[in-house]
Amino acid sequence: MKKLALLLACLLMLCAACAAVAESVSVAVIYSDTVDDKGWCQSMDTGIRNAIARGYDIDYTPVESVAIADAPNTIDQLADNYDIIIVHGAQFTSACTEVAAEYPEQVFAIGTSDKILGDNIFTYMPQSEEPGYVNGIIAGMTTRTGKVGIVGPSDGGDSYRYVRGFIKGLQETNPDAQYMLSWTGSFSDTVGAGDMGKTFIEAGCDVLVGPAQQAIGALRIVDASEGVVWIGQTTSQLVDFPNVVLGAADYDYAAVVVGIIDRMAEGKVGGENIALSYNNAGFIYTFSENADLLPQEVRDAAQAALDRLSAEANTIDFSDIVLE
Repeated sequence: MKKLALLLACLLMLCAACAAVAESVSVAVIYSDTVDDKGWCQSMDTGIRNAIARGYDIDYTPVESVAIADAPNTIDQLADNYDIIIVHGAQFTSACTEVAAEYPEQVFAIGTSDKILGDNIFTYMPQSEEPGYVNGIIAGMTTRTGKVGIVGPSDGGDSYRYVRGFIKGLQETNPDAQYMLSWTGSFSDTVGAGDMGKTFIEAGCDVLVGPAQQAIGALRIVDASEGVVWIGQTTSQLVDFPNVVLGAADYDYAAVVVGIIDRMAEGKVGGENIALSYNNAGFIYTFSENADLLPQEVRDAAQAALDRLSAEANTIDFSDIVLE
Protein backbone atom coordinates (compact mmCIF):
# COMPACT_ATOMS: atom_id res chain seq x y z
CA MET A 1 0.00 0.00 0.00
CA LYS A 2 2.86 2.34 0.86
CA LYS A 3 4.48 1.56 -2.50
CA LEU A 4 1.22 2.35 -4.29
CA ALA A 5 0.84 5.64 -2.41
CA LEU A 6 4.43 6.57 -3.25
CA LEU A 7 3.84 5.72 -6.90
CA LEU A 8 0.69 7.83 -7.02
CA ALA A 9 2.52 10.74 -5.36
CA CYS A 10 5.31 10.53 -7.93
CA LEU A 11 2.79 10.44 -10.77
CA LEU A 12 1.02 13.50 -9.38
CA MET A 13 4.30 15.36 -9.12
CA LEU A 14 5.19 14.40 -12.69
CA CYS A 15 1.79 15.53 -13.96
CA ALA A 16 2.13 18.83 -12.10
CA ALA A 17 5.55 19.40 -13.64
CA CYS A 18 4.25 18.61 -17.12
CA ALA A 19 1.28 20.93 -16.57
CA ALA A 20 3.64 23.74 -15.54
CA VAL A 21 5.57 23.30 -18.78
CA ALA A 22 2.48 22.74 -20.92
CA GLU A 23 0.51 25.72 -19.60
CA SER A 24 0.51 28.47 -22.21
CA VAL A 25 2.41 31.65 -21.36
CA SER A 26 2.20 34.80 -23.46
CA VAL A 27 5.49 36.63 -23.89
CA ALA A 28 6.20 39.92 -25.66
CA VAL A 29 9.79 40.98 -26.29
CA ILE A 30 10.85 44.53 -27.11
CA TYR A 31 13.86 44.65 -29.44
CA SER A 32 16.05 47.56 -30.49
CA ASP A 33 16.60 45.94 -33.89
CA THR A 34 15.17 43.11 -35.97
CA VAL A 35 15.24 39.47 -34.89
CA ASP A 36 17.47 38.58 -37.86
CA ASP A 37 20.24 41.05 -36.94
CA LYS A 38 22.89 38.29 -36.62
CA GLY A 39 23.54 39.44 -33.08
CA TRP A 40 21.88 40.59 -29.88
CA CYS A 41 18.23 40.50 -30.92
CA GLN A 42 18.48 37.26 -32.87
CA SER A 43 20.01 35.55 -29.83
CA MET A 44 16.93 36.25 -27.70
CA ASP A 45 14.59 35.27 -30.52
CA THR A 46 16.46 31.98 -30.91
CA GLY A 47 16.42 31.43 -27.14
CA ILE A 48 12.63 31.72 -26.99
CA ARG A 49 12.28 29.32 -29.89
CA ASN A 50 14.65 26.93 -28.09
CA ALA A 51 12.42 27.10 -25.01
CA ILE A 52 9.39 26.29 -27.18
CA ALA A 53 11.29 23.34 -28.69
CA ARG A 54 11.89 22.04 -25.15
CA GLY A 55 8.16 21.79 -24.54
CA TYR A 56 7.25 25.21 -23.12
CA ASP A 57 3.97 26.48 -24.58
CA ILE A 58 4.86 30.11 -25.30
CA ASP A 59 2.67 32.52 -27.25
CA TYR A 60 5.49 34.75 -28.48
CA THR A 61 5.18 38.28 -29.87
CA PRO A 62 8.38 40.06 -31.03
CA VAL A 63 8.19 43.87 -31.10
CA GLU A 64 11.06 44.94 -33.33
CA SER A 65 13.09 48.11 -33.98
CA VAL A 66 11.83 50.10 -30.98
CA ALA A 67 13.58 53.44 -30.51
CA ILE A 68 14.54 54.55 -27.01
CA ALA A 69 12.18 57.53 -27.23
CA ASP A 70 9.27 55.25 -28.14
CA ALA A 71 9.95 52.64 -25.47
CA PRO A 72 7.74 54.03 -22.65
CA ASN A 73 4.64 54.18 -24.83
CA THR A 74 5.36 50.79 -26.41
CA ILE A 75 5.80 49.09 -23.03
CA ASP A 76 2.68 50.80 -21.68
CA GLN A 77 0.60 49.50 -24.61
CA LEU A 78 1.81 45.95 -24.01
CA ALA A 79 1.21 45.96 -20.24
CA ASP A 80 -1.68 43.84 -18.98
CA ASN A 81 -1.89 42.06 -22.35
CA TYR A 82 0.92 39.55 -21.79
CA ASP A 83 2.04 37.31 -18.95
CA ILE A 84 5.65 38.41 -19.38
CA ILE A 85 7.12 41.49 -21.06
CA ILE A 86 10.84 41.21 -21.79
CA VAL A 87 12.71 44.43 -22.53
CA HIS A 88 15.80 43.18 -24.32
CA GLY A 89 18.30 46.00 -23.99
CA ALA A 90 19.82 47.96 -21.12
CA GLN A 91 19.00 51.19 -22.95
CA PHE A 92 15.32 50.55 -22.15
CA THR A 93 15.83 50.16 -18.40
CA SER A 94 14.51 53.57 -17.34
CA ALA A 95 11.42 53.27 -19.52
CA CYS A 96 10.64 49.78 -18.21
CA THR A 97 11.10 50.56 -14.52
CA GLU A 98 8.81 53.60 -14.84
CA VAL A 99 6.04 51.61 -16.54
CA ALA A 100 6.52 48.63 -14.20
CA ALA A 101 5.76 50.86 -11.22
CA GLU A 102 2.36 51.61 -12.77
CA TYR A 103 1.55 47.92 -13.35
CA PRO A 104 2.52 46.07 -10.15
CA GLU A 105 0.72 42.88 -11.27
CA GLN A 106 2.56 42.71 -14.59
CA VAL A 107 5.76 40.64 -14.82
CA PHE A 108 8.65 42.35 -16.58
CA ALA A 109 12.21 41.29 -17.40
CA ILE A 110 15.12 43.58 -18.30
CA GLY A 111 18.48 42.63 -19.74
CA THR A 112 21.21 43.14 -19.39
CA SER A 113 21.52 44.09 -15.75
CA ASP A 114 22.80 42.43 -12.62
CA LYS A 115 20.75 44.74 -10.37
CA ILE A 116 17.45 44.09 -8.59
CA LEU A 117 15.16 46.72 -10.12
CA GLY A 118 11.72 45.97 -8.73
CA ASP A 119 9.42 43.45 -7.09
CA ASN A 120 7.76 42.69 -10.46
CA ILE A 121 10.95 42.84 -12.54
CA PHE A 122 13.34 40.01 -13.29
CA THR A 123 16.76 41.02 -14.55
CA TYR A 124 19.19 38.90 -16.47
CA MET A 125 22.91 39.24 -17.05
CA PRO A 126 25.07 37.15 -19.34
CA GLN A 127 28.41 36.52 -17.68
CA SER A 128 29.92 37.50 -20.99
CA GLU A 129 33.46 37.45 -19.69
CA GLU A 130 33.23 33.69 -20.22
CA PRO A 131 32.67 33.64 -24.01
CA GLY A 132 34.95 36.68 -24.26
CA TYR A 133 37.70 34.74 -22.50
CA VAL A 134 37.35 31.74 -24.81
CA ASN A 135 37.43 34.00 -27.87
CA GLY A 136 40.50 35.73 -26.45
CA ILE A 137 42.30 32.38 -26.29
CA ILE A 138 41.49 31.72 -29.95
CA ALA A 139 42.60 35.22 -30.96
CA GLY A 140 45.89 34.91 -29.08
CA MET A 141 46.70 31.63 -30.79
CA THR A 142 45.69 32.63 -34.32
CA THR A 143 47.00 36.17 -34.80
CA ARG A 144 50.07 36.27 -37.01
CA THR A 145 50.67 40.00 -36.83
CA GLY A 146 50.23 40.12 -33.06
CA LYS A 147 47.51 42.75 -33.47
CA VAL A 148 43.83 42.20 -32.66
CA GLY A 149 40.96 44.65 -33.18
CA ILE A 150 37.96 44.94 -30.86
CA VAL A 151 34.91 46.70 -32.30
CA GLY A 152 33.00 47.79 -29.20
CA PRO A 153 29.48 49.26 -28.94
CA SER A 154 29.31 50.96 -25.53
CA ASP A 155 31.39 50.21 -22.45
CA GLY A 156 28.50 48.95 -20.37
CA GLY A 157 26.25 45.96 -19.78
CA ASP A 158 27.45 42.63 -21.06
CA SER A 159 29.83 44.24 -23.59
CA TYR A 160 31.75 45.65 -20.60
CA ARG A 161 32.26 42.11 -19.35
CA TYR A 162 32.85 40.55 -22.78
CA VAL A 163 35.65 42.93 -23.75
CA ARG A 164 37.52 42.49 -20.48
CA GLY A 165 37.14 38.73 -20.55
CA PHE A 166 38.43 38.71 -24.13
CA ILE A 167 41.48 40.78 -23.23
CA LYS A 168 42.21 38.48 -20.29
CA GLY A 169 42.10 35.40 -22.51
CA LEU A 170 44.23 37.12 -25.14
CA GLN A 171 46.90 38.23 -22.68
CA GLU A 172 47.08 34.88 -20.89
CA THR A 173 47.52 33.06 -24.19
CA ASN A 174 49.73 35.56 -26.01
CA PRO A 175 51.27 38.17 -23.68
CA ASP A 176 53.02 39.86 -26.61
CA ALA A 177 49.81 40.45 -28.57
CA GLN A 178 48.46 43.99 -28.82
CA TYR A 179 44.83 44.94 -29.03
CA MET A 180 43.15 47.97 -30.54
CA LEU A 181 39.81 48.92 -29.00
CA SER A 182 37.28 51.56 -30.01
CA TRP A 183 33.65 52.19 -29.14
CA THR A 184 31.00 53.33 -31.60
CA GLY A 185 28.81 54.49 -28.72
CA SER A 186 25.87 52.52 -30.10
CA PHE A 187 24.62 48.95 -30.16
CA SER A 188 23.27 49.26 -33.70
CA ASP A 189 25.71 51.49 -35.61
CA THR A 190 26.70 49.03 -38.32
CA VAL A 191 28.19 51.79 -40.47
CA GLY A 192 30.42 53.01 -37.65
CA ALA A 193 31.43 49.44 -36.86
CA GLY A 194 32.38 48.93 -40.51
CA ASP A 195 34.54 52.05 -40.53
CA MET A 196 36.19 50.90 -37.33
CA GLY A 197 36.90 47.47 -38.76
CA LYS A 198 38.50 49.00 -41.82
CA THR A 199 40.72 51.19 -39.63
CA PHE A 200 41.85 48.20 -37.57
CA ILE A 201 42.72 46.16 -40.66
CA GLU A 202 44.68 49.05 -42.15
CA ALA A 203 46.60 49.25 -38.86
CA GLY A 204 47.67 45.60 -39.17
CA CYS A 205 45.05 43.71 -37.17
CA ASP A 206 44.46 40.27 -38.63
CA VAL A 207 41.91 39.06 -36.05
CA LEU A 208 38.78 41.08 -35.22
CA VAL A 209 35.96 40.60 -32.74
CA GLY A 210 32.95 42.63 -31.74
CA PRO A 211 30.03 42.21 -29.34
CA ALA A 212 26.49 43.47 -30.10
CA GLN A 213 24.52 43.44 -33.34
CA GLN A 214 26.37 46.44 -34.76
CA ALA A 215 29.47 44.27 -35.24
CA ILE A 216 27.99 42.83 -38.43
CA GLY A 217 29.22 45.99 -40.18
CA ALA A 218 32.82 45.16 -39.28
CA LEU A 219 32.33 41.49 -40.12
CA ARG A 220 31.33 42.41 -43.67
CA ILE A 221 34.60 44.33 -44.01
CA VAL A 222 36.54 41.32 -42.74
CA ASP A 223 34.76 39.04 -45.20
CA ALA A 224 35.84 41.28 -48.07
CA SER A 225 39.48 41.47 -46.91
CA GLU A 226 42.44 39.15 -47.43
CA GLY A 227 44.22 37.47 -44.54
CA VAL A 228 41.82 38.65 -41.83
CA VAL A 229 39.57 36.47 -39.66
CA TRP A 230 36.72 37.05 -37.24
CA ILE A 231 35.69 35.40 -33.97
CA GLY A 232 31.95 35.62 -33.60
CA GLN A 233 29.43 36.24 -30.86
CA THR A 234 26.50 34.47 -32.51
CA THR A 235 26.23 31.23 -34.45
CA SER A 236 24.53 32.98 -37.35
CA GLN A 237 27.78 34.83 -38.05
CA LEU A 238 29.54 31.49 -38.53
CA VAL A 239 26.75 30.24 -40.78
CA ASP A 240 26.64 33.36 -42.95
CA PHE A 241 30.39 34.01 -43.13
CA PRO A 242 31.98 30.54 -43.02
CA ASN A 243 35.16 31.60 -44.81
CA VAL A 244 36.33 34.04 -42.12
CA VAL A 245 34.60 33.14 -38.82
CA LEU A 246 36.70 30.80 -36.64
CA GLY A 247 33.99 30.12 -34.10
CA ALA A 248 31.00 31.70 -32.44
CA ALA A 249 30.10 32.12 -28.79
CA ASP A 250 26.34 32.32 -28.69
CA TYR A 251 23.85 33.12 -25.93
CA ASP A 252 21.03 30.70 -25.27
CA TYR A 253 18.39 32.91 -23.70
CA ALA A 254 16.19 29.87 -23.20
CA ALA A 255 17.85 29.74 -19.77
CA VAL A 256 16.34 33.17 -19.01
CA VAL A 257 12.89 32.51 -20.45
CA VAL A 258 12.59 29.08 -18.84
CA GLY A 259 13.97 30.49 -15.58
CA ILE A 260 11.28 33.18 -15.47
CA ILE A 261 8.46 30.77 -16.33
CA ASP A 262 9.61 28.26 -13.72
CA ARG A 263 9.92 30.96 -11.07
CA MET A 264 6.42 32.22 -11.87
CA ALA A 265 5.14 28.66 -11.38
CA GLU A 266 6.64 28.88 -7.89
CA GLY A 267 4.77 32.12 -7.24
CA LYS A 268 7.65 34.54 -7.85
CA VAL A 269 6.98 37.59 -10.02
CA GLY A 270 10.32 39.40 -9.96
CA GLY A 271 12.93 40.83 -7.64
CA GLU A 272 15.55 38.37 -8.81
CA ASN A 273 18.54 38.30 -11.16
CA ILE A 274 19.10 35.41 -13.56
CA ALA A 275 22.65 34.83 -14.77
CA LEU A 276 23.74 33.22 -18.03
CA SER A 277 26.87 31.09 -17.97
CA TYR A 278 28.34 27.95 -19.50
CA ASN A 279 27.67 26.27 -16.18
CA ASN A 280 23.89 26.69 -16.53
CA ALA A 281 23.87 26.17 -20.33
CA GLY A 282 23.21 29.86 -20.92
CA PHE A 283 25.99 29.92 -23.51
CA ILE A 284 26.82 27.60 -26.38
CA TYR A 285 29.89 27.51 -28.56
CA THR A 286 30.24 26.43 -32.20
CA PHE A 287 33.60 25.92 -33.90
CA SER A 288 34.37 26.23 -37.58
CA GLU A 289 34.76 22.81 -39.18
CA ASN A 290 37.41 24.22 -41.55
CA ALA A 291 40.71 22.87 -40.15
CA ASP A 292 42.69 25.23 -42.37
CA LEU A 293 40.85 28.15 -40.82
CA LEU A 294 40.83 26.84 -37.24
CA PRO A 295 43.82 24.55 -36.43
CA GLN A 296 43.12 21.59 -34.16
CA GLU A 297 45.46 22.78 -31.40
CA VAL A 298 43.58 26.09 -31.20
CA ARG A 299 40.25 24.30 -31.04
CA ASP A 300 41.58 21.96 -28.33
CA ALA A 301 42.77 24.87 -26.18
CA ALA A 302 39.42 26.63 -26.50
CA GLN A 303 37.52 23.42 -25.75
CA ALA A 304 39.60 22.86 -22.61
CA ALA A 305 38.56 26.32 -21.38
CA LEU A 306 34.92 25.58 -22.23
CA ASP A 307 35.08 22.32 -20.28
CA ARG A 308 36.41 24.15 -17.20
CA LEU A 309 33.73 26.81 -17.37
CA SER A 310 30.96 24.24 -17.87
CA ALA A 311 32.11 22.18 -14.91
CA GLU A 312 32.04 24.93 -12.29
CA ALA A 313 30.65 28.39 -11.58
CA ASN A 314 32.15 31.47 -13.21
CA THR A 315 35.90 31.54 -12.63
CA ILE A 316 36.93 34.42 -14.91
CA ASP A 317 38.17 37.28 -12.73
CA PHE A 318 38.72 40.32 -14.96
CA SER A 319 39.15 42.83 -12.15
CA ASP A 320 42.82 43.24 -13.05
CA ILE A 321 42.09 44.28 -16.65
CA VAL A 322 42.67 47.99 -17.27
CA LEU A 323 41.74 49.11 -20.76
CA GLU A 324 44.46 50.81 -22.78
